Amino acid sequence: MANDCSVIILSYNTKEITRKCLRYLKKAVDYAKMTADIKVETLVVENGSADGSQEMVKKEFPWVRLIVAKENTGFARGNNLGMRKSRGSYILLLNSDSFAQKETIVSAINYMKEHPFCDVLGCALTYEDGRFQPSAGYSPNLANVFHWMLGIDKIPIFRNLLMPFHPNNPDFFAREREVGWITGAFMFLKRKVFEETKGFDEKYFMYAEEVEWCKRITKKGFKIYFTPRFSVIHLKAASSKSDPLRPLAREVEGILYFFKKHHPQQLFFVRLSLILGAFMRMVTFFLLGKKEKSRTYWEIIRGKIWKKLP
Repeated sequence: MANDCSVIILSYNTKEITRKCLRYLKKAVDYAKMTADIKVETLVVENGSADGSQEMVKKEFPWVRLIVAKENTGFARGNNLGMRKSRGSYILLLNSDSFAQKETIVSAINYMKEHPFCDVLGCALTYEDGRFQPSAGYSPNLANVFHWMLGIDKIPIFRNLLMPFHPNNPDFFAREREVGWITGAFMFLKRKVFEETKGFDEKYFMYAEEVEWCKRITKKGFKIYFTPRFSVIHLKAASSKSDPLRPLAREVEGILYFFKKHHPQQLFFVRLSLILGAFMRMVTFFLLGKKEKSRTYWEIIRGKIWKKLP
């Protein structure tokens, strides 16, 4: 018999954080069963960790289905593997550094039942100290990528007039709205969405893969919504703390691949926008004395933007 919801957590060298994630999740699973008779299965895809994560999950969380990959297959392939193995009519993709609250699963399923037109749902994210964290945006296009790289979408007078790729204005997230993409840190969806779209594009390794998948989801006629009705804690980039600037370079690659796949006629102009924006940021950070960040943008200009795409 199918479970009502399958929660999929991808683990890679985040032993202590994964432990904390599962302890939080257990409260949400028990609450869902007790208050709404919602059956939940939890799958941890152990993506080749070398820190004892696999043994920890086996020993401390016997209620978890553990799926072991021999190597780090990346975010896209790892989550796709979990979704293929899952049985729930709803699927929740939850980062190992995302901590569900007691009511999270019940709130997400109730929202879907109250809004049958919603097929994919994202919620509010906060840091551990309660600070707001952006978690959704509009699908990339030539204009909003240009505005993003040049920082125009951060200027108050403009940000409310644009359909930003990366909105960071708390007012944007203060109400429910249809969006072009939601973060993969918390992604709640109907099973039929996965079945009809086949999940993430596995040419992505990490960063921007949710943006590309959401594009294909909307092309199929499904609707993606953001709601501030409930929230989860997200530490952000727990798997890349050893190289905190890597996400930026990865995202640039991901956006370029997005345009190659969905808007190839705009790819040249997107490259120019990225070069101009990266150059301006490089100079700005250099003048501010932030040489590491400045050097990262130089590396992006020199190699990542012109890198051969899949």
